[in-house]
Amino acid sequence: MQLSFLMPILRSEVARVEVTPDDLLLVDRMGHRYVRTNRDELKGMLPKDATFDKLEKLIKEAAQPGGRRTLSGSELGIPSLNKGKITLSDFSAAPFTLTPTQLSDRYTQVSLQEILQLLLSL
Repeated sequence: MQLSFLMPILRSEVARVEVTPDDLLLVDRMGHRYVRTNRDELKGMLPKDATFDKLEKLIKEAAQPGGRRTLSGSELGIPSLNKGKITLSDFSAAPFTLTPTQLSDRYTQVSLQEILQLLLSL
């Protein structure tokens, strides 16, 4: 599953999250940084009920006509981000092919802590 975070006015991608049942890729497009991590490394950071299946279900429900498109942090299992809102948009019923994210050598791999600090400062 790929989630793109777009700058509202310019509609350009500022970050991307690629999630599989076992791995996570966080890409900071603005700073040309990324982190690859796995479920074991995230175990202490994520709520116990945070699973790929739960995230997939939320996205699928939001994609349905009339589906709930705005989610709070607590609905995503992150109570500390309860005031934060995530709005899901631009769903399409057109067929697509999901291509894994490829990063050029312009991108630098950083620690999970560094990229989390960046995300929390936004």
